[in-house]
Amino acid sequence: MRREDVIQRIIEEKGVNAIPVLIDMMENSDSETYSLITDIIDVLGDEAKKYLFNEFIKRFERRNLDDVVMLYLIDVLSEMECQELKPYLERMMNLYSDERAFPIILEALLRITKDEKYIDILSTFLDDKGDIQELAIMALAELPTKKSINYLLNKYMENITKSEKALILDSIQKMIFKKRELFNEVKIHPAGEEISEMLEWMLK
Repeated sequence: MRREDVIQRIIEEKGVNAIPVLIDMMENSDSETYSLITDIIDVLGDEAKKYLFNEFIKRFERRNLDDVVMLYLIDVLSEMECQELKPYLERMMNLYSDERAFPIILEALLRITKDEKYIDILSTFLDDKGDIQELAIMALAELPTKKSINYLLNKYMENITKSEKALILDSIQKMIFKKRELFNEVKIHPAGEEISEMLEWMLK
């Protein structure tokens, strides 16, 4: 069955009643399943947003440590521009022992507040390795500004692996796609000599 047919069938048969099941599925979902879940939630719109926020509040008030589902909820809700999240996000930092949660929370803050101070905080994770660095690189693309793109361009110039460079290039491309004038920042940066042509090709 095609992805679109799966989404349509769930919406027609369950509607908003599917949301509790979708939330339960988040905990052990792979990237493909999570993408399907978010597509369904997106179609359900405001009804889903209200239910998800209420579920977030319940989990936040329980104050369970390292609640993975709560991270999925803020990811979805921040994509839906749920401003009600804002007072809770910074306080969430105290509920996680796994540092991989921090770039996810900061990414949600960037989406909702558009405050560049969170770019500076995210940049501190660029010197980490593995998942934390990857999450920080992707999160910086959420707010395309001169500051965020220059953090990535500077990191690109360091002695890093090909896979790290590829991930940075992907985030830079996403930034320029959202805000084309940032290409000028690439061209005047020392990294521009190496990546300008690649970016032009990627953006065609």
